[in-house]
Amino acid sequence: MTASSTPPSHAAMPRVTEVCGDDADVLALSVVRFVAAGYMTSDVACWDAAFDGAERLLGVEAGSRFVACAVAIVRALRAERDGDWSFMPATCCRATGHECALVALIGRGRRHLWDEVAREAAEIAGREAAPRLVEAVRVAVAAIDAAAERLGSAPQGRPAGAALH
Repeated sequence: MTASSTPPSHAAMPRVTEVCGDDADVLALSVVRFVAAGYMTSDVACWDAAFDGAERLLGVEAGSRFVACAVAIVRALRAERDGDWSFMPATCCRATGHECALVALIGRGRRHLWDEVAREAAEIAGREAAPRLVEAVRVAVAAIDAAAERLGSAPQGRPAGAALH
C-alpha cells in the first residue's frame, strides 16, 4: 500500500515539528507530556524531568515559571475536561489529536485570539465553557513567548525540536 492510498484511520500521527510553530511550542508540549505522565504514574521523576529540561534551556527562574504554566494547563484540563486525554511520551516525535488541539489552542493564545481560545477550550473540555483552561493559557502565553525569544527561531520559522528532547 502506498502512502497516498493509506486510509486516514491508519495514517501516521503528525510530527511534533509539523504541529508546533516554534521551539517554544515544542518545549511546551514536552513539558505538558512530562506533567501528564507524572499525574498518570504518580512519579515525581516525571515532574523533575520537566523542570530539569526547562531550566537547562531557559535558566532556573524562567524554566520554573514555564513549567508552572504548563502545570496550570494540565490542572485545568484535569478539572474541566470530561473524558480521557491522550498524550505521547515526552520525547516522542509524533502528536496525538488531543495534543494537536492543545498546541493549536496555545497558538491562538499566543496570537491573542481570545474569543477563539474560549471557544476551542470549551470544545477541548467538552463543556459549554472552560474558563480555567482559558486563564491557564492566557497566563502561559507570556512564559511561552519569553521562551521563544530565548530559544531563537529555526530556519523557515519551523522548530528544530531535536535540541529540546
